[in-house]
Amino acid sequence: MPGYATGRDLPAARAVDERDGDLDADVEFWGLLYLDPLFELRLLASESAAPAELAPGARPPGEDISAAALTLTSDARLRGLLEEAGTGDDFAAAVAAVLTAPDCRRFLRDPAAQDPAAVLARAFLAEAVRRRTGQEGPAPALDGTARDEAVVRITELLPGAAGPGTHRGPVTRKVKRTAGRLALGLASAQAVKRRSALTDAAHPAAGDVLLYLSRGAAIREAIAEAVRTAEPPVVLLAHSLGGIASLDLLVLRALPEVALLVTVGSQAPFLYELGALPSLEHGSPLPAHVPRWLNVYDRRDLLSYLGAGVFPGRVDDIAVDSRQPFPLSHSAYWSNPELYRVLAGELP
Repeated sequence: MPGYATGRDLPAARAVDERDGDLDADVEFWGLLYLDPLFELRLLASESAAPAELAPGARPPGEDISAAALTLTSDARLRGLLEEAGTGDDFAAAVAAVLTAPDCRRFLRDPAAQDPAAVLARAFLAEAVRRRTGQEGPAPALDGTARDEAVVRITELLPGAAGPGTHRGPVTRKVKRTAGRLALGLASAQAVKRRSALTDAAHPAAGDVLLYLSRGAAIREAIAEAVRTAEPPVVLLAHSLGGIASLDLLVLRALPEVALLVTVGSQAPFLYELGALPSLEHGSPLPAHVPRWLNVYDRRDLLSYLGAGVFPGRVDDIAVDSRQPFPLSHSAYWSNPELYRVLAGELP
């Protein structure tokens, strides 16, 4: 029987690690913001007291910060960070959408709002990501570290910042508690709805794998042709389904010109344990002619699997962290500098 139940292909750190609890909470919080970019400011507005009446001639609270927000894209450094985060094209529209939302106007009318610059920065970035991921086409590669740096810069550019060191917060205790309850709800009371959302998000990758399992020969032949036309030594760098097809090809054929296989966010070990990898029956070892294999995974990517426990001594698993929730984590590898540092140290 396939050994899937052993879980040898599952990232051991996929469960919350106590040492990484704050980071995991941060990623989960961004996951909620991607679903509802106004989530945080709505909660903060609802917990505030009624706005005080303005003195004659006084500027309404929030007017200065709103005006500054509309000029954010004039800052060259911020534009560069937004491009790195994959949100440059959507940011200006995101700012306008957040500022004109009734929840935001209510939040900005409160003169006692805590660190409005940081709260708005997160809302702007979350709305930009929501718009980007809602577009047709391949899933975007959005890097969480670049996103966080963009939040820092936005906070610096807006009046009303709470001061140095607050760009990743502060998120009030009420917001954190509410976010935690919502995250638990997504995994329990709303499990069916959450499972549907995850299935929809993973559908392109899952559909590609199913298509490959029924008609994979043409895909393997296309990879083999690319290897034949490349100058040795050849490195096969493959993402998701590409990792399955590349491993299959290398198991079925000895290609001595291939010096290294690098799979990224791949399900190949999972299919092997299921007994569903076309080229290799479960329990059979990798043939000796299969080259060195690096398997890059992100514990937040639910479509990435470990290989070292499945193929002992034949696979090196390398962890990276996109700081993005699933499903964004499955495509975030390509905007993550960690991946390129790994490749720079391994390419022949």
